[in-house]
Amino acid sequence: MRRRSEREQVDPAVQAARINRRGTLITAMATVIAALIGGLFAAYKVGNDQGAAGAPPRTVTVTATKPGTAPAPTGAAQASDVSSQVRLDSGTGVDIDAADPRPVVTNGPNGDIDLSFADSGLLVGRSAMYYYNGGENTAAVACPKAVANDKPAPGGPAVLSAGREFCMRTSGGKVGWVGCNDVKISSDHTGYIVLNFRLFTTA
Repeated sequence: MRRRSEREQVDPAVQAARINRRGTLITAMATVIAALIGGLFAAYKVGNDQGAAGAPPRTVTVTATKPGTAPAPTGAAQASDVSSQVRLDSGTGVDIDAADPRPVVTNGPNGDIDLSFADSGLLVGRSAMYYYNGGENTAAVACPKAVANDKPAPGGPAVLSAGREFCMRTSGGKVGWVGCNDVKISSDHTGYIVLNFRLFTTA
């Protein structure tokens, strides 16, 4: 039994050599792996740099307008981008020159009130209503011409139906287009009218 156990014992020098070989092998494998990773990273960087160099440069163009400069006048009226809408119940009116036109209770168009609605129909301030039926898109040119001719429609309440339109001059002296969107005429003060309107500034 003693001889067998002596055979099983490993010489310390042999064991040290085996450990040394394992360490060398592990070190070699780590070096190879590191080299592979470094090579892949270098290849990626070169490809990325080449792609960036091959891409066309991006340019941004900035257009600036000198302060105080305005678009060249065209001779026609310059319209606002969109029309506005207001609903007038019976006994109310509106100043469409205002920054935020809102209906107010009134007995008729007077002072700054440009449009008012009563049981009998729509009233336009200062009899400044002009016949027109060419649509909103051409009103920017047609309405200033109609107002310049200074031949307003006869005064008094106008009984409008949906789709009817006219040009007008506001209390502030602006030229405007007005179209009837919806209306209900009633003798019991329950009537209303919904108007689309748009103001123009001549160039």
